Amino acid sequence: MGLRDLVRRLKTSVDDLDAARLQDRFVNLALSPMSEAAARVPLRVGGEVKRIRIVPRSGIPSLDVLVSDGTGEVHAVFTGRRALGGVAPGRGLVVEGVAHYERDELVVLNPGYTLLPQ
Repeated sequence: MGLRDLVRRLKTSVDDLDAARLQDRFVNLALSPMSEAAARVPLRVGGEVKRIRIVPRSGIPSLDVLVSDGTGEVHAVFTGRRALGGVAPGRGLVVEGVAHYERDELVVLNPGYTLLPQ
């Protein structure tokens, strides 16, 4: 690492460094970037689990998993579930399904998913 690289890293924000780390982590998996994901078309994206919440949807508990790849975020919502084995913050996850927008956020209902090795 040269002096220019060190100066660039010191001037870069933590959020930008984290986004670059995530993009490097999932580059070899042949996945679409989340920033290019569109609504109402099949997508296959992957990233790191940032947050897990249990939220009610139509009176039924649902698991909302926020996945980020450094370019964007996707909410994977599993209706009728309170937990998924192996899914935890920081874990790599590939999500497949058809997305739609809810409140300007990309949401995939009951997607297929694959846990990535830690």
